[in-house]
Amino acid sequence: MRYLLFVLLFGLFSCDEVPGTDVYIENEQNSSEIIISGTIDNGAGIEIYLEAPLLESKGTKVEVAKSVIGENGSFEIKTTVPGLGYYLLKLKSETNDSLELSLNKGEHLELNTSLEDFVSNPNYSGVSWAEDANAYQELILSQDEDKLSSFAAKRMKEDPANPFNIILSMHLMKKESDYNEARIQTFFEVASAFYMTYPGSEPANNFQNQTIFLRKYMENNAFYDVPEISLKTPDNKTLNLSDLKGKYVLVDFWASWCGPCRRENPNVVKLFKKYRKKNFTVYSVSLDQDGTKWKQAIKMDNLIWPNHVSDLKGWNSAVVPTFNIQGIPYTILVNPEGKIIGVNLRGRELEDKLEQIFKT
Repeated sequence: MRYLLFVLLFGLFSCDEVPGTDVYIENEQNSSEIIISGTIDNGAGIEIYLEAPLLESKGTKVEVAKSVIGENGSFEIKTTVPGLGYYLLKLKSETNDSLELSLNKGEHLELNTSLEDFVSNPNYSGVSWAEDANAYQELILSQDEDKLSSFAAKRMKEDPANPFNIILSMHLMKKESDYNEARIQTFFEVASAFYMTYPGSEPANNFQNQTIFLRKYMENNAFYDVPEISLKTPDNKTLNLSDLKGKYVLVDFWASWCGPCRRENPNVVKLFKKYRKKNFTVYSVSLDQDGTKWKQAIKMDNLIWPNHVSDLKGWNSAVVPTFNIQGIPYTILVNPEGKIIGVNLRGRELEDKLEQIFKT
């Protein structure tokens, strides 16, 4: 399974920026009405309004609609929204209490609560995510982030397409220990479910964009075992990548005919010389087809490490689909346990990574 995930994930996206996690308003031309109604006991005369905090204009929160709670505590807000998105239902009172909502077109959300219990027990009904939202509010009041995070992980796993996952996702990975394979896999499942259920929506797009950061995180934090490579050396002996287990290994995909590869070689040589006595080596995989030119390039570029392999099949080499290689030079950094801790590092980025590893 881990090997399959490795193949699937490594070819999909690449990005150096951590995507934003707070753009949840679907941008569609065909808006549709929503209704929020119910009773808020002891709230007579207080203004209640729906806010789109992420549709900002010059730093000002956007009010979508508002109403005033009646003498009997009843209220009703009717408005149109551009689609599935993140909203706040707020009271213009001394405490300015607010509730987080994941509203979609055509929904009729109901509340049956009191002014005192507005946040702690809104008693939602009328929407598919009401039960989750009620439980969420209880946990918010407890201020126990660990319980809230566990609840988010459980419900997102059980119901990946639930609209309320827009809000739960903000609590799925709040601290470093939450970034584990199970929770990241849950996030991927939610992203996939939103992509299928709400195609083209901003929440679906945003979930997809956030997977870019998570894939990058996994690539650089030892989540995957490196697939085996078993190819011939220049003197026709088999050398397995696994033979080097116990060392930090830079798997360097290159070829004699590749100009950028040849220009990068002096940097790889410099780093090999600097760290070879600190349990570091290089495993060079050539995409050459001409054995003579391959051997000449090794000598000419002074690639002094002994680990050189190739099947001399060029782009038809078995390593190309295994590692989803789109171009060379291409590198994979492997730790002594045989797990990937860096992908496509070279130049200054590779130097910094190795310096970080060997700084002690």
